[in-house]
Amino acid sequence: MQQLKIDQIIRLKIKRLGINGEGIGYYKQFIVFVPNALPKEEVDVRIVVITPKFAEGIIKKIHKNSPERITPDCPVYETCGGCQLQHLSYEAQLIFKRDLLKQALAKFKPENYSNYPLHKTLGMKNPWNYRNKAQFQLAQTNNKIYSGLYQAGSHQIVAIDNCPVQQTVINDIIQKIIKILNNYNLPIYNEQKNSGIFKTLMVRNSIQTGKVQVVFITQSKKFPNKLAIIQEIIQK
Repeated sequence: MQQLKIDQIIRLKIKRLGINGEGIGYYKQFIVFVPNALPKEEVDVRIVVITPKFAEGIIKKIHKNSPERITPDCPVYETCGGCQLQHLSYEAQLIFKRDLLKQALAKFKPENYSNYPLHKTLGMKNPWNYRNKAQFQLAQTNNKIYSGLYQAGSHQIVAIDNCPVQQTVINDIIQKIIKILNNYNLPIYNEQKNSGIFKTLMVRNSIQTGKVQVVFITQSKKFPNKLAIIQEIIQK
């Protein structure tokens, strides 16, 4: 039986990655999930969650780095909750995806699964600026409106000016819309006060048609200066 305590520091050897990209290690045969840890790494971990079946921890120190560990390109990767594996080389990410499929087949055992041919995962030449849909939360600090994503495990919004996995046109459109929202000083939803209107901005780009869809998710049906704002967005 595990004897872990909250805030306890333990040394772990990371064996593999979980389905969400978190490192998996074992403390006295008890499974511990560690975000941002990679297989073959030895890490000091602070325990932050304990359940009857597993524990979760955060890295305090890496004693042995994985040869596949890289420096993430995104400046807010460590705080933003949008991506989980930018610290892992792209080639290793492709191997990980194939391994996930292999694990799923072994777990659910579909008929004749052992005879399924598992090919290498097909990747991209340049795995950046490829996503054609963004859904960013809206926030306002010191009367300045901005957009971003929730920090992992929280409702704290991390501001994002240029997301490296979104298409360039998506990033450009979002920043132009944010400028328009600021010009009109629109009421952004405040979760703590349950006030304001605008909560989320979604932008989707169609490569085939060249058309862009813009969606506002709001707290109410009110939309101050709606026609003027829509016209400005179309002109941009």
